[in-house]
Amino acid sequence: ELAEGGQVELTTTPFYHPILPLLWDKRSARQAMPGCSLPKHLDPYPEDMRWHLQQAVELHSAVFGALPQGMWPSEGSVSQEIIAPVAEVGIQWIATDEEILAQSTNGWVSRDEHGHIRHPEMLYRPWSVSDGSRQLQIIFRDHALSDLIGFQYQRSDPVAAASDLLGRVESIGRAVESQNAGRPALVPIILDGENCWEYYPDGGVQFLRTLYQDAARRTTIQPVRVCDYLEAHPATDRIGRLFAGSWISHNFSIWIGHDEDNTAWDLLHRAREFLKRADAEGQEADREQRERAWREIYIAEGSDWYWWFGDDHSSAQDALFDQLFRRHLQNVYELLDQPAPPELRRPICRGGRRALHSQPTAFLPVQVDGQKRYFEWVNAGRYISGSERGTMTLVSAGLIRAIYFGFDEKNLFLRIDTAKSARDDLKALDELRVRFLEPPETEIRIQGFREDRLTAKLYRHQRSVAKAAVSVAVERILELSVLFRDLKRESEQPVQFYVEAFSNRQSVERAPREGVIELTVPSPDFEMIMWQV
Repeated sequence: ELAEGGQVELTTTPFYHPILPLLWDKRSARQAMPGCSLPKHLDPYPEDMRWHLQQAVELHSAVFGALPQGMWPSEGSVSQEIIAPVAEVGIQWIATDEEILAQSTNGWVSRDEHGHIRHPEMLYRPWSVSDGSRQLQIIFRDHALSDLIGFQYQRSDPVAAASDLLGRVESIGRAVESQNAGRPALVPIILDGENCWEYYPDGGVQFLRTLYQDAARRTTIQPVRVCDYLEAHPATDRIGRLFAGSWISHNFSIWIGHDEDNTAWDLLHRAREFLKRADAEGQEADREQRERAWREIYIAEGSDWYWWFGDDHSSAQDALFDQLFRRHLQNVYELLDQPAPPELRRPICRGGRRALHSQPTAFLPVQVDGQKRYFEWVNAGRYISGSERGTMTLVSAGLIRAIYFGFDEKNLFLRIDTAKSARDDLKALDELRVRFLEPPETEIRIQGFREDRLTAKLYRHQRSVAKAAVSVAVERILELSVLFRDLKRESEQPVQFYVEAFSNRQSVERAPREGVIELTVPSPDFEMIMWQV
């Protein structure tokens, strides 16, 4: 009903969610990653790509009674070579990330070191891309606006967050108005539909209701379906050659390049070659079984299997995903009454869960003065911002680039690195909070960045702890120390924390973005134990 009423546009995506450019040519990964390791077998699977596209369009038509005009390629993954096959099934427009436009224009439309867009009028409009006689229109999402919804607004007042987003959209309109020759700016905001809402207090209901209501009321903003915009304002700018990459760091590193990813691709290839030989030799009586076997191949081409291989993502179900992937390939052989090769009984995943951070290896001789001294922190644990690499990677690093942590016999030490000078960079903030899950209901609030009068106070159950010994200093880096005694932590007890940044009384950044930094209060013989190890 919403689609028929013109309120929403329903789009599709390739059937089992494969990375289309890798089905066409695995070597396309080297456009963004020239040194990328590739699988042994590099044969293209263009017919498989066409199957995923055709099945997606047919299912969409059967369910919704109309052909889709738009497509979100799996993980925003595009390349020049997929243009014609996508257009051949009737798709008129596709979408991906702004970084693909930046790479396709050699940086002409890109963000500077401050996150400002060069030639913004060229981002907020559709482009055309063609291959031979086939042509598509393509739009590019605003990565920064999408990330605000995905990663930041859940820690803000929902009404204020909606107002902030719409204010930014209005600012974009004003900024590009004079350069757009009467064409209204098109501001695509695209994010994983399910991933962020569990972090909003009410599942995002109040934020979304406020956003839609206020957008409808404002005369400067018009919610629009992409198909309607393209009909009124078709693309006039052309991309000569579309860069091969995804919406995550404009490359395919999550799905190819790691030994585990490449092993999975090679196992898929061998099963596929087996099935091709069976097709060539098969009898008509085997046709149904071979069709079922091909379905297993198509399932194994889905991107989510490769998401969990390698060291960039991990979950408690890694072994299960590994087993299920190999089970689909085993089915290819067993459906044709042949034994699966032994390698399909061996796990692909060889490592454990990738650590979010390292651990301290010795007591630290830290002098809390904000000066960056190598030997003070050489044995610290370290977290690098962005190392967790979520589904929607941030457009640029935030204020907090790294967190170092460690201890001596009595103190917990913390260091925060920013892009340049912490003293200057952190003036953008009202407050930093070190929030502890262990000990519970405990946090350290650091204020006074703008006034150069830094204070740090320990709070427990929202009340300031009198006489707590918290030291803080900021110059090139921010350094902080607090007594384990004041944290009510004893030897061998856990400490878990994260750092949160506030500006204008709203949370603007969290590090780590997901999860916490974990350590254990050292025992008196910690250094002796570590030396023996």
